[in-house]
Amino acid sequence: MRYLLLALLLHVPAALPVANSYAAVAEASISRPTDNMQNYDLSGLSSEERQWFLKFINGTFFADGWQEIAEDILGKIPAHVRPSKEEKLNELGNKIGREWCKDNDVRKIDTAMLKKWGRLLRSTSRENPHVLASVIDYIDEEVNTLID
Repeated sequence: MRYLLLALLLHVPAALPVANSYAAVAEASISRPTDNMQNYDLSGLSSEERQWFLKFINGTFFADGWQEIAEDILGKIPAHVRPSKEEKLNELGNKIGREWCKDNDVRKIDTAMLKKWGRLLRSTSRENPHVLASVIDYIDEEVNTLID
C-alpha cells in the first residue's frame, strides 16, 4: 500500500502541467469577450461591479451568461416578434446585471434569482417555446418590482 501511495505521489508533478492547462482554458472562458457589449450600459459601474457585470453577461466556466441564454431563447421565438423580444432581453439583461453586480449587502437581485430565471427561461424554451414571450414579460415585471 505504501508503494502504491509513493508511486502516485511521484506521478503527481507530471500531471500538474495538464491541470494548469485546464485552468488556463477555464480562465479563458471566463474572460471571453462579448460581441454585443454595445447593447449594455456599463456607465457608472465601479471596476469591481463592471467585472461582475461582465461575468453575468459572458458567463463563466461553470455557468452560461446572459448573452448565451438570450441567443438560445431568440432562436426559439417566432420571427415576427423576435426583434422586439431581442430588445426586451437586452434591456432585461442590463437591468438584472446592473443590480446583481452590486455588493451583496445592497443588491436586490441575488444569484438564486438568476438561477431561477435561467431555469425558467431554459425549460420554457425546451418545453413551451410558444410562451417564451410571456415568460420574458413575467421576469421583466418581477425585476421591475424588485428594483423599483
